[in-house]
Amino acid sequence: MKSVLLSIQPYYVFLIIAQLMGWDIPQRKTEEVRKDLPKDKAWDKNTYIYCSKNQKSYKQIPAKYRPLMEKFLGKVVGVFVCDNIRRGRADNAIAAYYHNNPDETCLSDLELREYATTARKPLYFWRISGLTVYDTPKELREFKKRVKKCTNGVWYAVRESITRPPQSWCYVEAVYEVC
Repeated sequence: MKSVLLSIQPYYVFLIIAQLMGWDIPQRKTEEVRKDLPKDKAWDKNTYIYCSKNQKSYKQIPAKYRPLMEKFLGKVVGVFVCDNIRRGRADNAIAAYYHNNPDETCLSDLELREYATTARKPLYFWRISGLTVYDTPKELREFKKRVKKCTNGVWYAVRESITRPPQSWCYVEAVYEVC
């Protein structure tokens, strides 16, 4: 089976994990917005969260929680089950979706519209459920992906450790059970 490794900015990771961590904040992010979605039928719906090192995003986290979030920067912080992905178009459907579900994505109407405009195609709203946050965040290298290599004109698949975070998301081999 394949899982997905999703790269998310620190502020949004904070909004995703805050309730589970027992932090008292008014917002809760329960959907992640992306420009595409996994299409491989072997995807097991497990989605690992990689917390990027984006400092601008990190500074959006309330100061009292920043020391608690530091250990997650540049690490895989947990996993969730993506039990539903909804499609939205880059027109009035996005605005209608936002007005009906403003707290799901934790994005403003303007942010959602700008993201939709850069996508110039449908957006996908990945539902976050069954979230597990690791006591000790995982290193990227603990995750493997299959890559195609060519030697002497012969292509074959090999397992390689992930050394760089994905731009948005990538498939990985399932390595940790979702509780």
